[in-house]
Amino acid sequence: MGATAAIGAVLIALAGPAVAKAPAAVPDGFISLFDGKTLSGWRGDMTLWSVRDGAITGGSEQLIDKNTYLILEREFPNFELRFKYRFANDFGNSGIQFRSGQVPGNFAMAGMQANVTPITKDIDRFAMLYDELGDRQEMVLLGQRAEVTRIQSGGGGTGRIVRSVTEMVNPREAILKAVKPTGEAWNEGVVIVHGNRVVQAVNGYLAIDATINDPLSPRDGLIGLQLHISKPSYVQFKDIVIKPLDSFPDISGRFISNPVPAPEPRRTYKDSTRVKTPDTPLPE
Repeated sequence: MGATAAIGAVLIALAGPAVAKAPAAVPDGFISLFDGKTLSGWRGDMTLWSVRDGAITGGSEQLIDKNTYLILEREFPNFELRFKYRFANDFGNSGIQFRSGQVPGNFAMAGMQANVTPITKDIDRFAMLYDELGDRQEMVLLGQRAEVTRIQSGGGGTGRIVRSVTEMVNPREAILKAVKPTGEAWNEGVVIVHGNRVVQAVNGYLAIDATINDPLSPRDGLIGLQLHISKPSYVQFKDIVIKPLDSFPDISGRFISNPVPAPEPRRTYKDSTRVKTPDTPLPE
């Protein structure tokens, strides 16, 4: 089956009648956030979110004209979140919003996001840590172990967002090679958040390891699933479970990680809220 036919088949499957499937067993210490049948415990635009084939499904066969979210009605400030996801088409875009707030709009959110996408041309943005509607924008990019801070700019009231990369936790090519193709295959994601540290893994590969030392960064808030502005597209999530954390867990040896040196420049800053604004090297 060709790529176009495969995408069409998935679209038909997602748009068809809902078929209930039993969710996977919940690991010890975790709480299920989705019963496999309903969107109980979540709020959002229900013209765009539904349950299909035992999975939370976001999307439309029409133009999606703004970012919108399915928002969990319970807050978890420190947690480990596990989930499976897949896209119906290669231009899809989504994410796990956390420590976030709801803002005016069609269930719009602002705050940190663990990016969830198919493999795109902008490979450094796959599985990145992003600041939705915030001034930090692309906080930590694919493969980076990095610290994010905020400093004065020119001694006045303007701030700079500084990213300092110590190493690459994996070569980007190794992470992307582990991603399953768009269509029927499911990818597995893990997001761990505690205190000032955020870790994301994809299919067993460590994707980012972030230390957030920005004094304006919130330490609690809402969790949500993103449906991004797009041409007609669909994203699905299932087996979504969460474990509240009292401390950051020992993840040594848990995820595949083969560190390599980070390319220069390793310390950069942004003064702009515009998406994809290039970072500027910052002298030590």
